[in-house]
Amino acid sequence: MLEKFLISIGLKQPESVEEVMSTQQTTVRPSGENRFIDDENIGDIRVHSPKDEVEIKALRSFSEIHNLGIAIKDEFIVAMDIRDIPDQQERRRILDFVTGMAFMSNSTIRSINRDGVFLILPSNSSLSSTERERLQDLGLYKINV
Repeated sequence: MLEKFLISIGLKQPESVEEVMSTQQTTVRPSGENRFIDDENIGDIRVHSPKDEVEIKALRSFSEIHNLGIAIKDEFIVAMDIRDIPDQQERRRILDFVTGMAFMSNSTIRSINRDGVFLILPSNSSLSSTERERLQDLGLYKINV
């Protein structure tokens, strides 16, 4: 897992081209689509035009964190949703790991929903009001609740 993380943040080169090809499988879906369409693609929700909108990553376990790391490395604004993880220790583990990724990529991380949604912002970006409204409509952005 550490090797995949190092590769995803660019600190290590993959040993083969097949390894790179196998890790870059993402799904593009329209923003109006249900976020839990099926179990296979649960963490691969991309609803952004590059670097302008928030990429939403809904995690159900620590093993799904690799796709989140790629989005952070590529400097996308990412909303990490860990509300579906019942185990508090696993939530803490994910949050600690993502905090480290955010630090290494010079991004900031903040809670946008007390139930377990976090926003990771690259240093050169900000959340627009239209994106904030879109996240509120999706039930992700709830600071004062």
